[in-house]
Amino acid sequence: MKILLQGRVEGELLERLESIIGSEHTYVAPSSREELIAEGKDADIFYGYCSEDLFPYFPNIKWIQSSSAGMDRHMYPALRESDVLLTNAAGLYGTHVADQAFALLLGLARGIHESVRNQDKHQWGGNRKAPMIEIDGFKIGIVGMGGIGMQMAKRAKGFDMYVMAVDAYRTDKPANVDELMPMAQLSNMMSQVDVVMIACPLTEETRGLINKDNLSVMQPTAFFINVARGPIVNEPDLVEILKERKIAAAGLDVTEIEPLPADSPLWDLDNVIISPHSAGGSQHRMRRITEFFLDNLEQYLKGEELKNVVNKQLGF
Repeated sequence: MKILLQGRVEGELLERLESIIGSEHTYVAPSSREELIAEGKDADIFYGYCSEDLFPYFPNIKWIQSSSAGMDRHMYPALRESDVLLTNAAGLYGTHVADQAFALLLGLARGIHESVRNQDKHQWGGNRKAPMIEIDGFKIGIVGMGGIGMQMAKRAKGFDMYVMAVDAYRTDKPANVDELMPMAQLSNMMSQVDVVMIACPLTEETRGLINKDNLSVMQPTAFFINVARGPIVNEPDLVEILKERKIAAAGLDVTEIEPLPADSPLWDLDNVIISPHSAGGSQHRMRRITEFFLDNLEQYLKGEELKNVVNKQLGF
């Protein structure tokens, strides 16, 4: 078999790759898109992000190990309707994405966004608008109990929070969750909590899931945090809710259109912190993903079941 790597594998990980494939199989790590396309014509396995425009150049591909956790960009018809096995990196981003969610929450609750703006003006204190909020003992509502949601719940317990969660498929209540409810209880949950964090995948069912109807039942002191995917939220509805101060503030690592257009009203709202879809960043990211791929590769070559097989009909 021929293994196509999008990006270089080096050091101990390269040694492990070579040990796994032995002399029976080959690998190549192209340094350009042109080389990637040329090498893809007879590749059996692809590791990386297989975009819709790349997929037709891989006619013999049998398995794609995506370097992404979210699968929305992989749900194009050609791949979705093919027999190609697709696995993702779900669970590998949980720790640092959850870190970002709490960084955004703490930044808003402690007024860090205002302090940074004052620092830019060389201004001590300035005209503070937001109250200083202690998040210890908050009631948190988490939408989605996958790897990211689980890490959010773990961190929430470190702040002595009461954890509520909704999930479309999960029915077993994790240890760090006080109440787990079906997705039909989303509005009920959002009405009770001090902060809502989004951790579900973007699918046909979750597109526009968060909208004026459920945002408007939140408490006026509540925070909204999205580190999942922008289109899960109806953005005009969120802007309206924020402008009218019907919730306290929002922390957004993702937006409906990325990069966020310069004329978006979100830029100018003083009760919003925006980070540029950076929650997935970590000094451990590439090592973790590559180790996971190598684990799966070993299983694949042995004919054994792979981890994180994506249900292409469900989209995750």
